[in-house]
Amino acid sequence: MPSTTNIAVINYGPQLDYPAMLPELAGSLQVFSHHELQNTEGLARYEYVKDCEAVPYPELMIRRLARDKPFTHLVTDNEYDLERAARIREDLGIPGQSQASARSFRDKAVMKEVAGRTVATARFARLASITDLTGFIGKHAYPVVVKPVKQGGSRDISVLRDEEDLLAFSRRPWREDLMVEEFIEGPMYHVDAVLADGYRFVASSRYLRSCLGVFSGRNNGSLQLRPDDPFARRLEEFLDRVLEAFDTPDVSAYHLEVFHTPDDELVLCEIASRVGGDRIPALTRATYGVDLHTAVLRQSCGLPVAPPPSAPPAEVHGSVSVLPQGRPVRAPGRPPFPWVHQYTVNEQLAPDAVTLYSASHLCFVIVRGADTAEVERRLLEAEAWLMENLEEPA
Repeated sequence: MPSTTNIAVINYGPQLDYPAMLPELAGSLQVFSHHELQNTEGLARYEYVKDCEAVPYPELMIRRLARDKPFTHLVTDNEYDLERAARIREDLGIPGQSQASARSFRDKAVMKEVAGRTVATARFARLASITDLTGFIGKHAYPVVVKPVKQGGSRDISVLRDEEDLLAFSRRPWREDLMVEEFIEGPMYHVDAVLADGYRFVASSRYLRSCLGVFSGRNNGSLQLRPDDPFARRLEEFLDRVLEAFDTPDVSAYHLEVFHTPDDELVLCEIASRVGGDRIPALTRATYGVDLHTAVLRQSCGLPVAPPPSAPPAEVHGSVSVLPQGRPVRAPGRPPFPWVHQYTVNEQLAPDAVTLYSASHLCFVIVRGADTAEVERRLLEAEAWLMENLEEPA
């Protein structure tokens, strides 16, 4: 890399280690972080920014710093910073994802308009008032899903199944950023990919349960499909068809969520142009040895990465997260099964915490198995053990 390399980073992941991921360029990284990072020595600049997502300080500072030395790259791992990063790039002439591309992946209504050119999507409408909602219900019937167009992690989503649900929803403060869509029956799958010129990594998984189930107290998780599974190949082809409709950057990660209906149809739920959250990066490392964050970050900065594995993995993995219980409770020790790959307790969780979004957890376990069916059996066994052994505090 030339000495003129200057990279702005708006960081979200609390565990990301930039000097380890980009050792060749650590001295060229100017990092503004949502969380306090552990390994920051050797960086050109590092700042923990309180409320980084909401305050304009990182954008202002990046623009000021660019006056002295133009930035050659600007990267972020955060869903909610994609549009901000794209705006800065366009204003400062930095290559990368455009504002129009970022918005098409961020705004769920625009996303469905774009994706609908090539694949099936749920019927939807933006909501300016309650009459837009009642009109949609009158046309398409219950159940429907109401959600903000730019939220993630199942935050602030409501499923309305009847008139009583509608009345209860009408008692909440109205938001100006809502959309409604028809409720799609069937299990949901997710496809996680890093795509660049000369590099293609795609992995498919099935959610253990609906992500919306967390709000009724159901633990959530996901389990990987073997890449040689015919349905995994079908999901990969669906990803390709979705992306045909979008203006895509030269290098990007993608997190696609897909419904599989009882009529054997694949219907788009959402697609994001970033690494999937929750346990997805850990599952991908465990099965394929691919670090999604490192793969997309290095290629975004023009650095080489090892090719993804070409042979099917010996095992696949899955995870399940135990939800906060809404009462003081301690997570038990590691489940006593030889096929447990990882067990982690959320030490930062408040004793009386409740579920706020789909990644809320008291603890989580990752298990391994020869195939998806074995992983699912083991996940359910590990989940049952954890729930039976939750400990009341002394």
